[in-house]
Amino acid sequence: MELSPERLREIPEAPGVYLFKDPRGEVLYVGKAKNLRRRLASYLTPTTPKVRQMLLRAADLETFITRNEKEALILEANLIKKHRPRYNVILRDDKAYPLLRISLADKFPRLMVVRRRRKGDKALYFGPYPSAGALRQTVKLLTRFFPLRRCSNAEMARRTRPCLYYEIGKCAAPCTGRVKPEDYRKIVEGAVAFLEGRAGDLLSRLRKEMEEAAERLEFERAARLRDRIRALERILEAQAAVLPEEKDLDAFALSERQGKISGAVLFVRRGKLLGHKIFHLRGSPENDLWGTLLKQFYDEGKVIPEEVLLPERPAEAEVIEAWLSELRGAPVRIRTPEEESLLRLLEMARRNAEEALRARLRGESTWEELSREMARVLRLPAPPRRVEAVDLSSLRGTAPVGATVAFLEGEPEKDRYRRYHIRTLSGTPDDYAMLREVLERRLKRGLEEGDLPDLLVIDGGKGHLSTAEEVLRDLDLSGKVGLCAIAKEREDEGEKVYIPGRKNPLRLSRHGEVLRFLMRVRDEVHRFVLSFHRRARETEALSSFLDGIPGIGPKRKRELLRHFSSPEEILSAGEERIARLPGFNHSVARSLMEHLRSRG
Repeated sequence: MELSPERLREIPEAPGVYLFKDPRGEVLYVGKAKNLRRRLASYLTPTTPKVRQMLLRAADLETFITRNEKEALILEANLIKKHRPRYNVILRDDKAYPLLRISLADKFPRLMVVRRRRKGDKALYFGPYPSAGALRQTVKLLTRFFPLRRCSNAEMARRTRPCLYYEIGKCAAPCTGRVKPEDYRKIVEGAVAFLEGRAGDLLSRLRKEMEEAAERLEFERAARLRDRIRALERILEAQAAVLPEEKDLDAFALSERQGKISGAVLFVRRGKLLGHKIFHLRGSPENDLWGTLLKQFYDEGKVIPEEVLLPERPAEAEVIEAWLSELRGAPVRIRTPEEESLLRLLEMARRNAEEALRARLRGESTWEELSREMARVLRLPAPPRRVEAVDLSSLRGTAPVGATVAFLEGEPEKDRYRRYHIRTLSGTPDDYAMLREVLERRLKRGLEEGDLPDLLVIDGGKGHLSTAEEVLRDLDLSGKVGLCAIAKEREDEGEKVYIPGRKNPLRLSRHGEVLRFLMRVRDEVHRFVLSFHRRARETEALSSFLDGIPGIGPKRKRELLRHFSSPEEILSAGEERIARLPGFNHSVARSLMEHLRSRG
């Protein structure tokens, strides 16, 4: 790609985002700029090996104009998340951490574990909890003192007797009227006070209730309250307060060595340390590494604290602060602190980041090494970066489906997993015809969108490999997309790996990194397609079951299939919920229920 001064004059001096792409249309790098022309002019004289290498690969440049720098920042973050470009620094642990949600809008608020905060939701959220173990411990502790319901609204509506949680004292059973709404509200208020760190207020209230119960000669209730107070006091003594004031903040640190970057974040809520989380960054360090990290860490749905502590201030801190404040719905500050208590937090985060990097360097066989070995063993034109696998499933020709899974630099890309209902199969099951259809649909779309894998792994043997080779030839992709097939072990012969141009299978060491990775990819696509096939069979069975029911035509049938997978689920939902579905009313819902009950 020629990036000349003449071409730069065509690019406006405006905020926006730019993308460098390779000859196949794959995005190599996404960047943002306050002034696009000025930023791109810096690429005329690249200063680092990384930039020079990227420009050698680049074949095209695409730009997007935005109204302001904050819009450019948001667009850049979304495009990096979507394309995961080779030359951007990528956060490898950008998943959402679990939260606790209490649905205050309900008559009897419910306690839920969720992964993301709903946009515009009026419920209360607490967390994030760094691990599932920490969250389980909190829920166990919380329900011991505050028996909040955990069942869904639909499940609660159809209950006629309390569940097991009531029997063991971990739910007040509002579903069957075992607790008055005003008493349940007191339980909710206590749980919220506990989670918000207002334990002193909570203890005062419990002591007052205990004294009132004793005055009324309700000695059993007073004894229960006394035991709760003692247990709560022991718990509070064990909680670590790391700040003198009740403040919410996240403290970040990074450690870099041998071209690798690992990091740690400490979650402090109400002045108490909830725990920490380790993450890793892929790619070469950038000028504004802290800005890159924050943009990828705090995507939509994360709980954002009032302060973010960093060892140094990002170059675009003001823009990031404005973006985080908008996501949070309240002001957010990015700080490089001077207070001793906050410096101790950053030091603790730094030690955790250094230990994480040491462990990573000790035990990690890098993707670069593995991909080079894969290219050698599988005779690929270049080390693969994106690997996809294909598998099929059907039961005697019923509900035939296919699926693909994607791995980027050795890690699953679950947002790129795809499911396929087989359209062309009729009569006798035909694995090769099914495979041809799935590959054609996947690769044709990839050609249209410039989104092709470097290596395709087929779950099957030599016949499956031959079919895949034919598809690649028909689409003029031979030599452009790598290919191999892996057949499951039979009679202790070991896994067989087939590659184009070789008659006999490769015999790879069962302890070798290449075979272990191929098996991992194959097993993942097998798991994914089987779960999809089970769902497809259930849907097909329900579709047949609904045939002939008066009032259930094609449109209403499709609506039921969208929401339910079995007649039992429809019956459990109840008439009220069915009547609220698009195209339904109480008369149709009642008729449907009567027919389902009459059929058994």
